[in-house]
Amino acid sequence: MAALCCPQHSIPLLGTNLWHARAAGICVDVSSGFVAESCTLSWLRSCSLNASVKGLVWNRGVNPQINQIDTFVKSCLPDGQGTPFAYEQLNLSANAEKPAAYRRDDVILACKRLVAKLPPSLKETIEVDALMLCDTLTSLCPNASWLTAQLECVGKNNCARWHQDLYVGRTIITYTGPGTWLVDDNSVDFSQFDKTMGVSKEVSDPLIVPDFNKIHRAQTNAVCLLKGNSWPDINGFGITHKSPNVPLNDKGEVLEKR
Repeated sequence: MAALCCPQHSIPLLGTNLWHARAAGICVDVSSGFVAESCTLSWLRSCSLNASVKGLVWNRGVNPQINQIDTFVKSCLPDGQGTPFAYEQLNLSANAEKPAAYRRDDVILACKRLVAKLPPSLKETIEVDALMLCDTLTSLCPNASWLTAQLECVGKNNCARWHQDLYVGRTIITYTGPGTWLVDDNSVDFSQFDKTMGVSKEVSDPLIVPDFNKIHRAQTNAVCLLKGNSWPDINGFGITHKSPNVPLNDKGEVLEKR
């Protein structure tokens, strides 16, 4: 995953309470954003310039190293909870005076550090992907202050509730198991965010997104771009999304892959 952040003071403090925000006139139209699907990286970048496109999914097909990745991920889930495996963060504003080529050199080095502890057979594949995700975000949002790159083995510690991000934006690849779920604005009942606070996902999921068939479900190895609340010129708030609902065993491993 790669993510961009603005300075802390510029992050909206409204959380996911879009219903109250719209009532207060802060969000003019929360029903205009939608998820688009791409067939190439260049099309994903181009389509993301459309203010109404809040989420993008590029289904790339099966990774030829899926079995190796799956074995490695299982080794990282001894207690079923999952954990960040590697983490890199760059202060882009500190490098603002550098020529673009030198700033990208910093990103390249960060991606190399990110994969340093991976099995040798997986390093190149994931390093290339990490750099692609970082390049995509920094090219689309050149004024963001922070860039974070993270490898995470996700088990039971997933984002189970529908929400929007406070980030500028994120790009995500799920290497094993199903990918992120995203929905168009007009498929969301925003009034239910407050009403279902604190209840289980089994209760809140169908209330917030009543039509299960309207969910965009990214495939394994897909590239997802999620615009957050701080995305430049975002219309209202970021894309509504969550981790997929899949059965897990006691080790946090997916029992059924879809």
